[in-house]
Amino acid sequence: MTLHLVHIPIEVRALAALAVAWRRSDDDLGYALHAALLARFGDAAPRPFRFLPDHESGPHLLGYVSDRTAFDEAAALPPADAMVAAVLPGEPRLRAMPDPWREGARYGFEVRVRPVVRFGKSVRAARAERGGGWLHGAGEIDANTAARERVERAGGDPDTVDRAAVYIDWLATRLAGAATLDHADLRHFCRTRTLRNTHRSEGRRTHRVEGPDALIGGTLTITDPAAFAALLAKGVGRHAGFGYGMLLLAPPPRAG
Repeated sequence: MTLHLVHIPIEVRALAALAVAWRRSDDDLGYALHAALLARFGDAAPRPFRFLPDHESGPHLLGYVSDRTAFDEAAALPPADAMVAAVLPGEPRLRAMPDPWREGARYGFEVRVRPVVRFGKSVRAARAERGGGWLHGAGEIDANTAARERVERAGGDPDTVDRAAVYIDWLATRLAGAATLDHADLRHFCRTRTLRNTHRSEGRRTHRVEGPDALIGGTLTITDPAAFAALLAKGVGRHAGFGYGMLLLAPPPRAG
């Protein structure tokens, strides 16, 4: 099934109002946008997606749609909620992505990611005794923090760990089998607080978690077209349904 890129205008003030009304407010409004998309398009909602609130052409969302027919059917229905309609006031515009992709093709890329890693129960228990550092109970930790701890346990100086190099290696590992990085750089880094659902024996709960938020860009080369298509549709890393993991592609920069 051909993947489609979708462009959806976003009304930022209406999104902020929805976040407050629905108790879905976090640092980047990613959870509120996730909720609005599900309410409007159901299972056909774009995933992964990238929210661009400050774009020169106006606030909008870019996302990947795997099932064009299901998305069109959902979009043809009137919004069931007035607040959702206010958040998504314009008509979506879709464009088909290459199908199939070409092995050896080079693209410029940019991706916003949550570079976290998981550890086993024994390591998690040891860290809990020292004060934690996990994003939540699933055992997620900043990949840079994990790298610093590995160096420290080996007797080295954790200050020699380069955050950009750690995050780029994290990305390269997740592209492996689908594409290789020709060049990459860390374009922005901050720490943000987001809302996430967790499922426990007593039921579903919403938690506020804090962690790394990185923007990485560069060029890549496709090594396996089918695996690359699957990676685009799934997203890079975790939290793809909340504004992370969407590979934005562009023609590669000219040599020289």
